[in-house]
Amino acid sequence: MHHHPLPTIGIPARLLIVAGLALSHMSGAPSKDHSYSASEVFSSGRTILFQDDFQSGKFGRWKFSVNADYGIPKPPADRIAIVDAPGLGEGHKAARFVVPRAPNSFRSELALPHEIGVTERWYGERIFIPADWVIDDGKGDDIVMQWHAIPGNWRSTYPNLSLSIGGDKWWIKQNYGAAQTGPTRTSIALGDPVKPGTWVAFVVHARWSAGDDGFLKIWKDDALVYERTGANIYTTIGVAYSPYFKTGIYHPTWNLKTPDRQSAFEKSSDRVKKRIIYVADVKVGGERARYEDIAPPSSAASTQK
Repeated sequence: MHHHPLPTIGIPARLLIVAGLALSHMSGAPSKDHSYSASEVFSSGRTILFQDDFQSGKFGRWKFSVNADYGIPKPPADRIAIVDAPGLGEGHKAARFVVPRAPNSFRSELALPHEIGVTERWYGERIFIPADWVIDDGKGDDIVMQWHAIPGNWRSTYPNLSLSIGGDKWWIKQNYGAAQTGPTRTSIALGDPVKPGTWVAFVVHARWSAGDDGFLKIWKDDALVYERTGANIYTTIGVAYSPYFKTGIYHPTWNLKTPDRQSAFEKSSDRVKKRIIYVADVKVGGERARYEDIAPPSSAASTQK
């Protein structure tokens, strides 16, 4: 589930804060909370608004979240790191995400900022599921891509859209409508199973809307696997914003914030020692983009040798 703890400032230190901000601007270093606005991240008016193939070896203007910590200036390398992309040949890089199975160890993610106003957007990336991935039929998916609303009063804890691994299936889940009084929730498994040891390419085309003019299309390895028209965001929270994009690993049931979660974790199988995925070739496109502009290479030529 998703929380946004408010940042706190300790002992009064205005001079230190001002000095720190000045140093940040002088050095080009990220601010303390490593948080950027949409205007600082997206190239407004262009076909491709954002892209990252991680070849620079630096994360740039992503925001990090590890477990319940948001906006951290630098993630632990054992949780989020840029590494050689498995099976893609020399020189190709990817972001590696790791979540060990432990109490309240549940998230390693990168996030992009929200945009004011509801928008039409394209998203693409490819994901590698390691060959030693353990298929687990226990409760709780591993969310690898999600689009989340900005919380409001009675905030909902479910993303507007998520793509996850549950058992041996890929799942597409939506949450939209009135957040406070019971939103519409859908969950659909794709027919093609998860194939550990293989890269898989996803493209999402969304017109975010609380009304009938919304739509959603999802391609997996160049095949259209999901299509739906109509509302796809909440009508009572986050209505002034487009959902913001996150990728990595989020395993909600390992967040032991209730006694029931704690009990279920203690009783569940420990066959899964940790979850690891790799992400490469991330792109976000504007309304003028085409599929060809966004689609990463499919899994056909990207299987681990």
